[in-house]
Amino acid sequence: MPADRPGRRLSEVLRKVAIALVTGGVAFTLTNLAQKDPILSVTLSVLIGGSALVVQFLVAFEGRLREVQVGQVDQARQIRACVDERFRAISEATELFGLIEESAVQTELLSQLVRHSTKIGTDSPGLAHRLARRELERLSEFLKELGDGAEAIYDGEDRDWLLNLTHSAEKGIDATSLTTVDGGGMWATDLGQRYLDAQREAVQRGVRIRRIFIQDRPDPGGENALDKIYRQHADIGVEVRILDLSTATHLRRTSLFDFVLFDQVISYEVTTGSWIDENTPPIVVNTRLVLRPSRVDERSERFRELWEVSRPRQDIA
Repeated sequence: MPADRPGRRLSEVLRKVAIALVTGGVAFTLTNLAQKDPILSVTLSVLIGGSALVVQFLVAFEGRLREVQVGQVDQARQIRACVDERFRAISEATELFGLIEESAVQTELLSQLVRHSTKIGTDSPGLAHRLARRELERLSEFLKELGDGAEAIYDGEDRDWLLNLTHSAEKGIDATSLTTVDGGGMWATDLGQRYLDAQREAVQRGVRIRRIFIQDRPDPGGENALDKIYRQHADIGVEVRILDLSTATHLRRTSLFDFVLFDQVISYEVTTGSWIDENTPPIVVNTRLVLRPSRVDERSERFRELWEVSRPRQDIA
């Protein structure tokens, strides 16, 4: 321990002196017996004892010097590893910010994401840290899927994608709506009302919106419910048509599902589960964003076919 070092060093010095004295004493005894000359015996004993003392100190010094050298090598290795790690971090940060500047996404938005994430400090609750981590992981995976250009999948019914895509569209929105999936019940919800508001805002900024309500089963709400939904969309400037499958027997029923084309580049698609009973619409299993051009073109062609065979609701004032 540090407190014992001075005493330990003193004992080592005394031990070395004692060894030198013993060596000198032995030398004096031997030379005195051999030469019978006291002066020569004392001289040789002092010389031999002093030499033994010097040798001990040299050996100890060499050991200390070796320890210092080994310590310096280890310290230099640690410093080098620390410097290399810092340089790698700086290099990665420089590369990352270089990619941010080259990204098509606004640089300021990405910088804000990094800046705001640092506000969750060590004094924040652990739950907040875990929540932030899960949200960042979800956002990272979503951006990766968009960047890969294939599709992104959300388990369950989405809310944010639909509204954000509607707010972001610049050219057109083409949508199909199975009346038994997102009919009257969906449009009466908070999501449905916000979706209507987002479509109104999109129409006002010049986006053409077309929607086909596909009557795949008798509407539980009756004709009045469908009339109300029709009016809601027509009043905000959406071009609406009705497709009654009972009069369109030539259409492929297996390809009928809800999808929304945004600017002819992204297809928003909903997959539903099986029916439980006639009065309960099926739940949404997952939501997908399809970006693959061939799939999007297929959806666009499909909408064009459905639009041609559908008709406006003439009896609606």
